[in-house]
Amino acid sequence: MSSTQVTLERDPANLRDHRALDTGVHALAITLLGVSAIAAVGYEFDRAAIHLVLTALFGFLYFYGAYYRNGWPSWIQILWALSLTGVWVVELFVSPVAVYWVFILFFLYLRVMDNWRGIAAVIIALTISIMVQIPQGLTLGGIMGPAVSAGVVLAIHYSFRAISQISAEREALIDELVATRDRLAESEREAGVVQERQRLAHEIHDTVAQGLSSIQMLLHAAERDLHATQLSEEELEQPLKRIDAARQAAADNLAEARAMIAALEPAPLSENSLTGALERIAESFSQTGDIDISVSTDGEVQVLPMSVEAGLLRIAQGATGNVVKHSEATRAQISLTFSPTEVRLDVVDNGKGFDPESLDNHPSGLGHVGLDAMRSRAREMGGELLVESSPGGPTALSVALPVTTIESEESSINRKIEEDR
Repeated sequence: MSSTQVTLERDPANLRDHRALDTGVHALAITLLGVSAIAAVGYEFDRAAIHLVLTALFGFLYFYGAYYRNGWPSWIQILWALSLTGVWVVELFVSPVAVYWVFILFFLYLRVMDNWRGIAAVIIALTISIMVQIPQGLTLGGIMGPAVSAGVVLAIHYSFRAISQISAEREALIDELVATRDRLAESEREAGVVQERQRLAHEIHDTVAQGLSSIQMLLHAAERDLHATQLSEEELEQPLKRIDAARQAAADNLAEARAMIAALEPAPLSENSLTGALERIAESFSQTGDIDISVSTDGEVQVLPMSVEAGLLRIAQGATGNVVKHSEATRAQISLTFSPTEVRLDVVDNGKGFDPESLDNHPSGLGHVGLDAMRSRAREMGGELLVESSPGGPTALSVALPVTTIESEESSINRKIEEDR
């Protein structure tokens, strides 16, 4: 249901315009009942006593119902209106001044029964107020007074109803504009994040990645220069071994730099979603490590907060980097599973395996993304990272994020946007 429909279906009694009308009717009731009480001065004692009791009863019923009626079902409100009508009819035979109470009843009928039944009740009450005057003799004023009052009440009621409708539509429009502004602010925030990610990716590409590529080329050149010398194989063995180790370290770090660039590029997360970003990481590591790495998605894909996507991407990057560098695997699988209760990332390889406990506290750095670092990132997102492996393999790494945690993260982002405003 749209916000416009929700706003227009609110109880008119809760709208400001109708509350103002109710206040005016309450003031009219107090005035008429006060005048009726003063009229008792000219009556005989018995008649005055009955008149005052009926006036007090009418006033009590009216204001009691006016205060509590919004919580009543419609049939009780109708019963309340009928009880007031009964007291009014009895009072008509006690004091002629009670005929003016019909003004209160006109408004009351239309508020309780805002349809053809309310109009019918107004016509019936109008007829009673005219017919009760027959024994004393009808006059033009006696007919025109209640009739004109009924017309004025109908006009006022439906004017306020139109105003309330316009107010509700305007409120719905304001709600829609606020929602649009919120969506625009979120889009601008995401655009800013994407732009910053792209800037960092370019910086890494232009500095770290280019530097590592240059180091590799220089090491190749140094190796060729060594071979061109007149040194013996024994003399070349140690320098070449160190050059090869340095070249391999540069290659490993270049692979990580490229994976970071792939993770930071805005296109995967802003256009191709988290799955697309994982595929780019898999492609990059496959080329670097000569490993067959595939990506699969299961379940109904959900749009995750960017911080959650970035966190899962970082863990996938670290886990896949470790597969390439340490597992000696030939195949690896990155799986992203969406379920009603959680989002799950799995990285599985057919490598040589290891003892997870021996590496839990391995520091993370340029050459290795430690399991402890990945666990910390998972905890920051409200999830849990599990590793199943043993010497001889295979190895499976899994991160599970409860949907409630993701929703909480999204709500926190929205609150932060509101605070920033």
